[in-house]
This record gives sequence, structure tokens and C-alpha cells, in this order.
Amino acid sequence: MKVLLVEDDPSSRLYLESLLEINNIDVKSAENGIEGLNVFDEFNPDIVITDIQMPMMNGLELLEILKKKKPETVVIITTAFGSERYAIQALQLGASNYLKKPVIGNDLIPILLKYKRILFEKPDKYVACGNLLEHYYKIEFDARIENIPRIIDRLLQEAGCFMPKDVKFSIELGLVELITNAIEHGCLEISYFQKQKALDEHKLDDIYKTRECDTKYKDLKITVEYKFDSKSSTWTISDNGKGFDWHHLPDPTSDENLEQLSGRGIFITRFIFDELTYFGRGNVVCARKFHTLEPESCEVRNA
Repeated sequence: MKVLLVEDDPSSRLYLESLLEINNIDVKSAENGIEGLNVFDEFNPDIVITDIQMPMMNGLELLEILKKKKPETVVIITTAFGSERYAIQALQLGASNYLKKPVIGNDLIPILLKYKRILFEKPDKYVACGNLLEHYYKIEFDARIENIPRIIDRLLQEAGCFMPKDVKFSIELGLVELITNAIEHGCLEISYFQKQKALDEHKLDDIYKTRECDTKYKDLKITVEYKFDSKSSTWTISDNGKGFDWHHLPDPTSDENLEQLSGRGIFITRFIFDELTYFGRGNVVCARKFHTLEPESCEVRNA
């Protein structure tokens, strides 16, 4: 995985370079947006991490240009205290995520590893969707984190013919967030504070393994119902958990919510899907995306 780091502060840039290299990530850096564009063209990174407030070209301007050059590029915005509002603008412009500065490894590295799974853990073949006009299926699977890449690829096979690459990838990110939330907080009942503590101690995988073997959790399932027609794709995700008070989800337009790490995944998905609705006690969520392309015949191809 290749990461381009665009950061004008020398100490922050050096720290993040070292952090990425220690985690065996191929990284190149730039001091400003203009230099970042030149490195981007030469390096062709999978992910770009950029500060917002920079001289010559700020992070939002860089984001807009990158999305025109290569729409499927993953862009993570970093924001300093006092510039939180820009994070909302970045999400609206197509950023995949944002982090508050100072950025620490326990926040950044899990996000990068999640995106790495989405980018590279693909099956060898994609099934042709042809001129699909309407479709429905229901899938059930064990509540295990390692199942997520294969399940999401299955969910996107048909609908992908109606989506530009950048939209398809954003849908992948959104489904990862929703299904991860259903597994972690729904089925396995891992609270935000437990997860954060485990990340700080590098023990999140240990919690997964412990709970997946526990008789209370090991047989729990996730169910996804997929409905497709010529206008939209809809995914309804259900878990066996206790749920949560979805009536008080964070408002994406409120600056104060950018300070909170809790609920980050749900916050981001509200910028990805056209409709996001919770039901019941919060363990059922329906995500809908309207198609922007006319149906086309898709051949089976190598990944």
C-alpha cells in the first residue's frame, strides 16, 4: 500500500513518515499542495493524507483536484484545533475520513489497515451483472470481522455496473463502517471505550478472538438484505445486539460532533449514502444509494 503524506509542519511530517514506515507502509511526502500534486502523479498512491491549512494550496483545494484526477483515491484530511468545520467540507467534497491533530498511531493505523483490506483483499473474479433490472437477495453470515471484505464484494457485484468507481468505493467504505459497527457494537457488544482501550494497548484482535469464542457471542449472525432496481440500491443490515438510542445520532452539520471519535463510522456514512435510516432499537439500519449511471453489460473480468 502506497501513502502520500502532504504536511507543511516539519515535525508532524517527520513523525507521520516514521509512523508509516514502522508499519511497513510505502510513504512519500510533500510540504504543500502543489508539491503534493507533483508527487501524486509520479507516485500514484492508494491513499493521500493531507493537512487542511497549508500555504500555496490548502487541503480542500488539493482534495478537489485529486478527486478530478483519480476519483477513487482515498483521501484522509487532518484538521487542527479551530479548523474542525473544514472537515465537514472535506467529507462533502469526497474525503474518506478525517483526523484531529495531533494525529496518533492508534487512530491512524487502524483506519489505514481497514482501507488496505478494502483496496487489496478482492476475489479473483467479478460476476457479470448484464442488464439487471431488479434483484433481491438476503445473506446471513457469522459475526466475524474477517468476513467483511468478501461479504461486501458480494454485495457490490451487481450494483457496481450502475456506479462510477469513486461512488462504488465510497459505498464499500460505508458498508464496512455499518457492518463493522453491527459486529463490534451489536453482536460482540464491544463498547467504544473498550475498543479505544484495546487499540491503545494493541489488543483489539484479542477482544475479537475472545468474544468470538464465548458461548454468549459465537453463534450470533449478521443479516444483510439487498434490494436493487434501476433507480437505487438498498442494503438493510441487522444484528442480534441490544441496539442503541439511534434517535440521538450526531448531526453531521454540527461542529461540536467533529470533536468526538465515538460514532465516527456512522457520522461518515451519512455523507456517503443518500438515505440512512435506523429502525427498532437500533440494530437494524437501512442504507440507500441512488444510481447515477445507465445499466450496461458487464463482462466477467480479472480483478
